[in-house]
Amino acid sequence: MNTMHKTSLAILICLITTLCQAADNHEISAPAVSNVKSSAYQGFSGGMMLHAGYMFGKDDNAPVAGNGRLCSPQGATLGIGGSMYVHLFKHLRIGAEGFVSTMYNNATDMRNVLGKGSYLSMGYGGLSADACWRTEKLWPYIGGTIGGGVLKGLYIVDGNQDDWQPETNSTFHKHNFFYIAPYAGFNYCMTRRVHLTLRLDWMLAVHKRSLQMPTGPRLYVGFMFVH
Repeated sequence: MNTMHKTSLAILICLITTLCQAADNHEISAPAVSNVKSSAYQGFSGGMMLHAGYMFGKDDNAPVAGNGRLCSPQGATLGIGGSMYVHLFKHLRIGAEGFVSTMYNNATDMRNVLGKGSYLSMGYGGLSADACWRTEKLWPYIGGTIGGGVLKGLYIVDGNQDDWQPETNSTFHKHNFFYIAPYAGFNYCMTRRVHLTLRLDWMLAVHKRSLQMPTGPRLYVGFMFVH
């Protein structure tokens, strides 16, 4: 694991440790040991979310167009996925999440250079931890995710997917990446069990010791089911 990976992991570990210490301090003041044990586990929640965002960064594997410009597109992304959390103590939530996100050619800044059918797609997921404050109607939260994923890209420089001709200037590639993603959001309690959730995060992807694609913000909206 390189230095950047170790630094990112250390940041998330410090966040989780701080949250756990805060929860422990709260539980120490409880009147009885039995109450401490019974209040440690506060249930769990899970659900699905749609998201839209903007992806940017340099893709060293992208081809070069006829004008000598590197075909490394930036643009809007759309995707779907889900998450699940275990609620601990008063504020701590720990869980996991996974998403798929795609940037289609007509939503990029290189729509006039790359042919129809070009795309960038990624699957990613990891472990999450956050602090969540529960009120009657709103559950605001702030935390972060650490994980990894695979970015796949198809670049058609000449031609398109509909012409039934061999594409001599096209590239398909994929690479793995490590990422951290700080996030903040809130749950709106529609009922005691069903929450509408809204979340904003910023993915910081690391590949070969540098920030690369996919990097950028994402806005999530979906439903969480609380038990």
